[in-house]
This record gives sequence, structure tokens and C-alpha cells, in this order.
Amino acid sequence: MSRPTAKPVVLCISGHDPGGGAGVQADIEAVAARGCHAATLITCLTVQDSSKVTELHPVQPQILLAQARLLIQDYAIAAIKVGLLGSRETAECIRQIRQQLPHIPMVLDTVLASGGGQALGAVEFLKPLLPLSTIITPNRREARELSGETSPDACADKLLQLGCKAVLITGADESTGEQVTNTLYSNGHIRHWQWPKLPGSYHGSGCTLAASIAAHLAKGQSLADAVSLAQEYTWKALQHGYRPGSGQFLPERLFP
Repeated sequence: MSRPTAKPVVLCISGHDPGGGAGVQADIEAVAARGCHAATLITCLTVQDSSKVTELHPVQPQILLAQARLLIQDYAIAAIKVGLLGSRETAECIRQIRQQLPHIPMVLDTVLASGGGQALGAVEFLKPLLPLSTIITPNRREARELSGETSPDACADKLLQLGCKAVLITGADESTGEQVTNTLYSNGHIRHWQWPKLPGSYHGSGCTLAASIAAHLAKGQSLADAVSLAQEYTWKALQHGYRPGSGQFLPERLFP
């Protein structure tokens, strides 16, 4: 009996959301839906529901490093996706993990706050990881906080100067019209995508987008193609979204 072809492995480094909307569960579902396998490191435990985050408890750095060491020895990691950090020590762990996997793509979801507005990270945790990233995926507010600039173009220029290879600035968080504009800045090129704005507020949309970009990169697709396909997938996941609790909608990442 022949063995099936192995799926590309994405190392997902994210927090745990017990409600299943964001974090590592979002990563696993999105990566699986894009035809890859998710290996996971959980950076922190949270106390949250679909409306708010009330507590954040980082995992000990030595545990993360020990887990990563064995995974890297055992699996052919094809891409890395980084989400919620939770502490400066976690950021340092990711830097050390990246040193062991310097030549594969890394997608950094620049998580600074929850969908409900609670602060979850600090700019100083994220900045050392920018030069290590193939692409970062901030929304407009996160781009301003990370760069200190105001317009999306100026934000992207500053973030590229800080060392990241490409920046995808998403616009859903501040869109007031019928369209959402996302913009990719890479290698001196700027590309815009427009998507119909969906009603409601979604928990885990950023995780879904970043994880699906990582999955497409793990399959060997170009950055522009990975970003385009991941946006299409994420928009459909939001379109099929559902509301299991009293707060935000969750993306349906495993839609038919």
C-alpha cells in the first residue's frame, strides 16, 4: 500500500482562544483548509469569549523552545505563521526559532488588540521580528502604531525600512463604505484588492488571513498569489460566518 504524499507543514505559533474563534484553532483550520498540516506552538493561554479578553497567561519560554527543537528535527517545516506573542520573552523565543529556519517564509500577524478592543501586545515586542518576516499583515490601526506614521503608504514605507520584506495593510477595521481595500507593498510595487464589505464584526479574521497566506507560501506559491488566494478564502470564510455566542461572528474556515 503506497503512502499518501506528505502535506506541507506550517509551524503555527499563536495563542489559545478557548472559544475557538481566533489563535491556534483558527490557524489549524485555515491551514488544513488550504491543504497543509499545522504543527503548533501555543504562546499563551487566554481567558476570553466571543466578546472580550479578560486574562492572558504566557507559556514558559523554555517549553516553547523545547517543543520547537523537536518539531524542527522531525518535520520539514515549509512556512511559519506567528500570531499573538504575549510577552517579550516569547518574541525572543521566536527569534531563536527563526534562526533555526532562516530560509523559509514567515508570516507575522501583528496582533496588538483583540477584536473587542482589549490590548494584547506591545509594539516593542513585535518590532524585533519585523526584519525576520517575509510579510506582515497589520490592519490600518496596527500599521500606524507600529510605524508612527499616518497614511497607509507612509506606514508601509516605514515598516519596510524597519526590515520586513512585504506589508499587507488590511482595511476592514476602518472601512466606512461598501468596499474594503487591502494593499500589498512589496519590492517597490503596490497592489490593491477590493472586497465587498460584509455586515457584522468577526473574531479571528486576521488569524485566518495570515495562516492561509502561510499555507499558500508553504505550497511554493509566489507571495502575490499567496496573498490573493488567501484573501479570497478569508472573504468566503467570513461570508459563511456564524455566531455561536453573544459577541462577534466567527469565520467558517471549513466551508464546503
